[in-house]
Amino acid sequence: MAEKKEKKKKFNWFGMYNLEGKGVDKNQPDFMAEPTFLNFFKLFGRKWNTLITVNLMMVFGNFPIFFYFIYRAGYFGITTSAPYHQQFIPLYGAAMFERSPVVAALYGVFGIQVPTTVNTPLTLLFLWLTALVFITFGPVNAGITYITRGMMRGEPIFLWSDFWSTIKKNWKQALPMGIIDLLGLFLLGNDVVFFWGNLTSFWMYMMFYVSVVMFLLFFMMRFYIYHIMITFDLPLFKIFKNAAIFTLLAIKRNLMGLLGCVVVIAINYLIFGTYIPVGIVLPFVITPAIMMLIETYVAFPKIKEYMIDPYYGTSGGGAETSESEEDGPAGELPSGSGE
Repeated sequence: MAEKKEKKKKFNWFGMYNLEGKGVDKNQPDFMAEPTFLNFFKLFGRKWNTLITVNLMMVFGNFPIFFYFIYRAGYFGITTSAPYHQQFIPLYGAAMFERSPVVAALYGVFGIQVPTTVNTPLTLLFLWLTALVFITFGPVNAGITYITRGMMRGEPIFLWSDFWSTIKKNWKQALPMGIIDLLGLFLLGNDVVFFWGNLTSFWMYMMFYVSVVMFLLFFMMRFYIYHIMITFDLPLFKIFKNAAIFTLLAIKRNLMGLLGCVVVIAINYLIFGTYIPVGIVLPFVITPAIMMLIETYVAFPKIKEYMIDPYYGTSGGGAETSESEEDGPAGELPSGSGE
């Protein structure tokens, strides 16, 4: 009797990330035991195709950013022209009363008109819709952090299911965490830009350097915030407290991670300056995912060393696989580790 042909499975977009893969390579390096500079590039080489998918999940997960792009494009605004120089206003008033050769010459220099866009109710609607990113930012970062942590630990990864299950378990903390995170980046970043543009006195210089240091410290705290949140059962205050401790406790490693993120952004910027289409596409394809992988590579080995290993009575080493992520050790940094 002839064997019956197996029915062809229908393709399912929502199940495409749960397909059977190659599994975990038994010969891959233990990145948790040896999180060295060289091993990072080995990890990146093994996971770069997965990182592209992760990046797309980050971009489309934070879909409100597209509303901002529509707003900035000005397609639904009113296009008109406006003077480029601020001196045009008094010069225009002078020209109304005296039409001399000098005024005419100045008018030709400072009267240059440039195209501009006036907002309409529709463009303002897109701007306000951009604020939805405050809702999506934290949960998406939590889900992506879980995936990059799995890469670091050499665990099997099911992108779609792992992403959504992490959001489902952590959304109550991830939502306010994302709001605080975005506000911190926005406010501190604006402080740096403001004081940089107003370096007119000693105190302005001091405030500029203080704001730069605060921004960098907060950026390095972000390496740990989402990892602690998805790994331990801690309130928000203790999550930020431990993240601040880790920022100082592992300052050398954090500075290397910060340098890595700066290099990634600089390369993207140089590519943008060389060939704009590729430079524009890269943030939507790989750049943010690389930075997330750098953050995980920097942060999680230290979290394991100071928070997970003492809980299980181990002295560090290979990847920890016995603790459950959300039901794991529910304490803070052990005494004597920097708290």
